[in-house]
Amino acid sequence: MTAGVTKPGAFAQLSRTPGVPAAFVLVLLAFGGFSLLLPVVPLAVVRGGGSELVAGATTGVFMTVTVLVQLLTPRITAAIGYRWVLAIGSALLGLPSGLLALFDGPFAVLAVSGVRGAGFGMMTVAGSALVAELAPPGMLGRATSLIGLAVGISEAIFLPVGLWLLEVFGLATVAWSATAFGVVGLLAAARLPDVHPAPARPSDPSALGRRAMLVLLAGPFLVMVAVSLPYGAAASFLSPALDSIVSGSGAVVAGVGLGLLGVGVIVGRTFAGLVSDRRGPGALVWPGLAVSALGMAGIAGLLSVSANPWWFIAPTVVFGLGFGAVQNEALVASFERMPRSRLGTASASWNISFDAGTGLGSVVMGGVAGFGYVVLFTVAAGVVLLVGGPAAVGARRTRPTRDLTSPATDDKVSP
Repeated sequence: MTAGVTKPGAFAQLSRTPGVPAAFVLVLLAFGGFSLLLPVVPLAVVRGGGSELVAGATTGVFMTVTVLVQLLTPRITAAIGYRWVLAIGSALLGLPSGLLALFDGPFAVLAVSGVRGAGFGMMTVAGSALVAELAPPGMLGRATSLIGLAVGISEAIFLPVGLWLLEVFGLATVAWSATAFGVVGLLAAARLPDVHPAPARPSDPSALGRRAMLVLLAGPFLVMVAVSLPYGAAASFLSPALDSIVSGSGAVVAGVGLGLLGVGVIVGRTFAGLVSDRRGPGALVWPGLAVSALGMAGIAGLLSVSANPWWFIAPTVVFGLGFGAVQNEALVASFERMPRSRLGTASASWNISFDAGTGLGSVVMGGVAGFGYVVLFTVAAGVVLLVGGPAAVGARRTRPTRDLTSPATDDKVSP
């Protein structure tokens, strides 16, 4: 689907489309449950005497299982439909979370993280694809930005709320709150229409094989990995890093910073969407990468001089702005390169890049943390440029030609 004219009340029309509000709620709940526990579990492990490697492994296991399940989700969805996939995913992501309040051993924490990762994998792929599937003709671009809004709201609210609940009420309250997300998700899934993925049309490029799809999606995939890896590092290790400066108060400041990072993501994605509609996707990839690297370098610089923890909010927000812009660019580019019948594939690719990068950021950076948090965030800044730069070049070279004269009802998905 090619660029279309923005219609007055487009988002209002989306909100009245059957199934879209429930799908929006499910995406919000998926990332809300993810964000609520993302910085909490590693911090609880470290404070409980565990190593940074084990702390990072909790997120790493979560993301590894997430990615494996995301690879399978398009086929599962084709077999049983979006409603059942999202209901099962919501149950797996939310319901086991309460076990973290009962069992604190490394094996138990890793096992619960793995089960939750399976649910997250199902919800992220199916939720993003369903919003695009239900969007009226000519509105897939706005539907994509709606997904970004759900993700950004979740990160802005629940990253700091999780850390605040941990500080004030303890781990049990955070864990059972995440379980409640699963219950609400089941109720939202029950309100979904019985929708299955759109079948391939005769006009779809059926000759598009696995290798061709990998080539088309590789650029946006690697660009997204380049910024989600530092995000995983920040989400898992900003709190312990600030704790090392002012013992015991790092979680509070980190929670505020991560919440504002989510606000930055919303602003970055919204701005990128506006620019994409006017100039085409890809215009903000390089600026987004540069701003993301600047944010990580700023955190490293402040750590090197043991600055007041509140100063860290500024570079964290800066990173969020760049992270949000690159998120939107990568997702639009993924949808643009696939026909409507491959929405699930494009959604899976983007979500896998997000989650694989986040998991690598937790596990790999957990090992780097042994050399100090300054080194950790310096390496994170370098990853943005060294991985993201070549990937952006590759994405531009493999971008398909856009037919801007064709009507907004053809099979290609674009902003």
